[in-house]
Parts: sequence; structure tokens; C-alpha cells
Amino acid sequence: MSVLLALTAYAFYVQALGGLGAPFVAREFGLDDASITWIAGWISLGTFGTALLTRLADRRGRRGIVVLCFAGLPPLALASALAPGVASYTLAQLGVNALLGALLAGIIVVMTERASDSRRAAGQAWFGLVGALGAGPALALAAGVDHLPWGWRSFWALAVLPALAIPAVRGALTETERFEHARDAGRVAASRLADLFRGAWRRRSIGLLAASFLRPIALIAIGTWPYYHMVNTLSLSPARASLVFLVGGGVGQVGNPIGARLSNRWGRRPTSALGSLVAVATGIWFFRVATGPFLIAQLIVLMALCQAATAAFSVSDRLIGTELFPTQLRASFGGISMLMQAAAAVASQFGLSLLSARLGGLAPAITWLSLLTFVPATAVFLLVVPETRGLSLEQASLEDQPVAR
Repeated sequence: MSVLLALTAYAFYVQALGGLGAPFVAREFGLDDASITWIAGWISLGTFGTALLTRLADRRGRRGIVVLCFAGLPPLALASALAPGVASYTLAQLGVNALLGALLAGIIVVMTERASDSRRAAGQAWFGLVGALGAGPALALAAGVDHLPWGWRSFWALAVLPALAIPAVRGALTETERFEHARDAGRVAASRLADLFRGAWRRRSIGLLAASFLRPIALIAIGTWPYYHMVNTLSLSPARASLVFLVGGGVGQVGNPIGARLSNRWGRRPTSALGSLVAVATGIWFFRVATGPFLIAQLIVLMALCQAATAAFSVSDRLIGTELFPTQLRASFGGISMLMQAAAAVASQFGLSLLSARLGGLAPAITWLSLLTFVPATAVFLLVVPETRGLSLEQASLEDQPVAR
């Protein structure tokens, strides 16, 4: 468990660098709002690689893919740090996005498969909490970016250092017993990706994937650009913008244990629906706050509320995404779900790029894009997702159901 949590901290550090580095990348390469969001849209296409890697995790095993993705991130971080221009930076980030998504999906699956039925929610809460702690150093670096020897490139240079831990991680990780059992029983060899859309899993797969596309359009728009908005639009110093993240985001981590508790006592579905509603509402409000004497305080409060709600519904979402599918399809669904989220990221970033130019900035673009996508996403989610609270992993996933051919 300690190795998985260490990998989680590293993955979230790398994940945080994209949004935190955006204003400084834009400044160095002379990019406006429309251009930097356009680049982010192309980078999101790296998740096609994530889908392929997660399918391999269901065919060959979780351990090998987790180690492969972890080992591949430091060289791509180095390429990002040394990128001489927009094209080379974008290509390196495409690779980072592919490996990072598969690494996170693999960690979530391993945690689910190793946890007892009563501890699955707690495990996902620890995942979110440690992930937030992992992103903390990135925020600290962003606060002092003007004093770093290579500016924003120092963020990525530090992401190279964990390469020294590759041998230790490889030696410490073992395959999950559930995967080994499914492989020995012949379910792994017999499984096909199309099985997700047959028989018992068809309705939940189609509905969840539709929600996985629609809902993240709003959440990605809200979650990607707060730092950029504070530095570029509100003209806050990097130190003050980082303070908002550190304080608001730190307080917001209370949402992880709250999400685990609500998921176990109230249910996965209501926790996810209400949490995402609060996250979107407070996220939109964050971008609508006007400058004034209480600007920092308002931003911190809204950041805390948004982060707490996001942490809470993310716990339930990770539970739903892993509990509803059998061992031989669990990582594959995670990869396809991330592919849908990548499509959502492309739609979100390209949509923001177009709307920003027409509506006069990110704030109105984020507001309208979020409102138009979140409501139908929530309706689809509530219509098709069954409740899994109180069920064993085998019961919730319909592990023993025959596959319709």
C-alpha cells in the first residue's frame, strides 16, 4: 500500500504541472487564451494511449503496466523541461498524458482489488488525500517560479528524479490475487473489450461512458484554469495564486473522508451527484468573482468548497468505476472512461478556445460551457448507474455473469 500511495503522490505532482505551468508556458511562447487552450486540447489526445495501456493491464496484469508507466514518465518530464518550442512541448505532453492516465487507472484498480469490502471507500479516500499532498510541492514551486533557475522548466526537471526509484518500485509491486484468480480461471484469456457492451454490463457501460464524456466538460473547464485565471486575468502574483490553492485546496481535502463516509452510509450515486453539483456551482462562481478588498478571501472559500465537493464525489466515482465491472474488464473500462474524458477535455478546451474569442474571455466561456453540459450528464448518470453500497466486489461487478456472444 505504501508503494501505491507513493506512486499516487508522484502522479498527482505530474498532473498538477500542466495547469500550474500554463500561464508561464503561455508567457514564454507568446500564447493568448485561445492558443493555450488549443494546445491543451491536443495534449488531451494522449489518452488514446491510456486506453491501449489499460486494456493491456486486463490482459497481461496490473503490475507490469503500473511499472511501465511509472518508468516512462521521467524521460518525458525531461523532454518537457528541455522543449525548445510549442511543438516539442506539446508532443512530450502527449506522452505524459498517456502514461499518467494509465498509471492512475492502474493504481485505482489495484487498490480496489486488494481492499476488503468494508475498506474500499477508505482506500479511495487515501488515494485522493495523498494525491492532493503530492500536488502540494508543485504549488510551492509555482509560488516561487520567478526565483527558480529555469522558471517553469524546473517543475518538470524535478519530475525526472523519481527515475532513481524505478528498481525499488519494480521489486516491491506484486500482481493482485483477483487478477491471478481470473487469469487461472480462464476469464482473462476469454475476455474481449466488446464484452463491456454485451449482456449484464451493456447498460451500465453505455450510460457511464456517456456521463464520462458530458460531465467532465464542465469539470475540466473549471479545474484546469483557476491558476491561469488568477495570474493572467485577476493579475495576482504567483505567490498569492498559490496561496489560494494551498489554503483552499488544503481545507478542501476534508472532502476525501467525507466522500468515503457518505459513499458507505448514503450511497455512491447520491454522493457523486450532489458533490459534482456543488463542485460545478462553486467552480463557476470562482471565475465570476470581481476584484476587491476581499478578493483573496473569497477565492480561498470558493476554492475550498469546490475542492471538498470534488474530492467527495471523486471517491464515489472511483468506487463506481471499479465496482461495476468484473476483473477481466475493470482496467479496460477505466481506460475507455479516460478516453471519453479525453474527448471531453478536447471538447472542453477547444470549446473554451472558441467561446473565449467570442465572449471576451475565459470566465463567460466556462460559465456557458458548464451549464450546457452538466445538466444532461447528471440526468444520464442517475438514470443508468445502479447503487453498489453494501455489496461485495463480486456482487457489484456481476463477476460470475456469463458473457453474451
